[in-house]
Amino acid sequence: MDWDTLPSGKPFEFWDDATEYRRTYHVACEDPNSDDAGPGSADKPFRTIGAAAARLAPGEKAVIHGGIYRECVRPARGGRRPDAMITYEAAEGEDVVVRGSHLWRPEASPSEGYAFRSGGGSAVWMADIPDVFEDGYNPFCLRNAYHYLPVYGDMNDTGFMRRALQRRGAVYVDGRPLRQVYHARELAESDGTWWADDPGLRLHVRLPGDADPVDCAVELAFREQVFAPRVTGLGYIRISGIAFEHAADGLPVPQRAAVSTMRGHHWIIEDCRVEWANACGMDIGAQTWDAAVPEVTGRHIVRRNTIRHCGICGLAGAKGVHHSLIEDNLIEHIGGLNMERMWECAGIKFHLAEHCLIRRNTLRRLQHAGGLWLDCSDVDNRITQNTFADIECVTAALYSEMNYDVNLVDHNTFWDIRNSFPDDARASSAYGGTAVRGDCNENLVVAHNFFGRIANYAVSLNLLQAARKHDGRTGLNRANAVLNNVFYACPHRVYLGRREENRCEGNLYDSADDGCSFEIAFPEPGCLQNLAGWQGFFGLDVHSVHTAVQASFDIDTGQLHWQAKGPLPDCQPVEVAAGGAAAERPGPDAA
Repeated sequence: MDWDTLPSGKPFEFWDDATEYRRTYHVACEDPNSDDAGPGSADKPFRTIGAAAARLAPGEKAVIHGGIYRECVRPARGGRRPDAMITYEAAEGEDVVVRGSHLWRPEASPSEGYAFRSGGGSAVWMADIPDVFEDGYNPFCLRNAYHYLPVYGDMNDTGFMRRALQRRGAVYVDGRPLRQVYHARELAESDGTWWADDPGLRLHVRLPGDADPVDCAVELAFREQVFAPRVTGLGYIRISGIAFEHAADGLPVPQRAAVSTMRGHHWIIEDCRVEWANACGMDIGAQTWDAAVPEVTGRHIVRRNTIRHCGICGLAGAKGVHHSLIEDNLIEHIGGLNMERMWECAGIKFHLAEHCLIRRNTLRRLQHAGGLWLDCSDVDNRITQNTFADIECVTAALYSEMNYDVNLVDHNTFWDIRNSFPDDARASSAYGGTAVRGDCNENLVVAHNFFGRIANYAVSLNLLQAARKHDGRTGLNRANAVLNNVFYACPHRVYLGRREENRCEGNLYDSADDGCSFEIAFPEPGCLQNLAGWQGFFGLDVHSVHTAVQASFDIDTGQLHWQAKGPLPDCQPVEVAAGGAAAERPGPDAA
């Protein structure tokens, strides 16, 4: 199997850092000899990363030593070529953390002016927020969402609107976030909560266990971002081995994440940890579909990172994510803001991505967020060898929306995918909680995947947005293929919005789940079928079989074991484009 070939049959265009660094600066916030006015040498390092960022030139790097750096790193310039990059890297074996928060030692007093204690004697404290705002940005004044709330938001849902109108800031106590409440009176109902008094210059806090603020380490997230250039379009920057925490960013769009390329190109972000962002962990695209995309764009490498505890999205890219490599990342615990119906929520969400290779990533433990979302005009992307597990969403573990050109989803594992709104009429059998969903999609190939314990349809190829126009026309739900997959414990297997021009072949179906497990909506009248009817009346899955399947999956290790006790199907060629490679067996190797 050639794992480097894109659906077009062309090899992915790899590149990497080839720089022989001619100068190294050192940064060490805990070194008593550190000074931002110094030379940045090993014996007289800079105190802040920002001091190094102001000086770094192509072919130079900053080695950052252990400690907590409370700043937003603003690169002044980028590199020029793969052999003339600029690098920010953690010193070997040292823990480097960049935080968008400040330690808060408030002059706190018992809260006054509100009926906090009506719920039963809670200990609520109040204190003024220190004036440490960067660029005038006060996240305790700013609401989560403004731009697209009236367009995409669920304006009739009171809970949704409250979450959208909460403040962007955050309060951390002993490293864990407190829960923001919408009304002051809610502080009486639970400890571990906070509320901001208008206009966002005073906080009222009820600490865990009703503790006194003097007994706790309290941090306030002030900064919108923690690594982001002020200017757009910088290229050839590498970030390696650094942890980024506590960003107080707003809901996309625009996608202004904790770590941001700011519409740059040729970035390498590797071995980093990004967590506790209010909205988005990392953005590598144009940030909004209204942006002017530069001539050179994308070609990023995002590898071996951990992205977690982000309210909306882990890794985002609106336009300009071309020719990017996304591999070996762990993305988990995304969706904590419960703003799924703002429609920008996913572990990874790209718009207009082209020629990307997305492989060997683990997306797990997501709630109120899909796994991977390719949103409109995505072309020639390959999604392979990834794991999607324990995902509860209203969209899908993998959602391909109105993409007309070929994209390939192969050799992935989908396990335990659920609907976050199971009682909602909009979350129909073709909608919420599916494993792979192609909405008004064309030329999507779903091959050699393992589907296990999918609450809704394992594969849904539907026409739910049939009236929506994109790229000058509506989507036709045609030329899609579901080939050589394994379906285990999936009472709903395949949904087709239309029969014509879509293929299902060479699949292995668990014999325990056959009753009405296939659905066709068009031609009318729509119908539910078992495998025999699916094959006999519609000519689908003629070479597919029923077999008793046993399977287990460990979410922590990502180990899948499965066994088929019976016949195997005739494996079908996977022809996604001229010169495209054919895969070899019906799903991951049996154990």
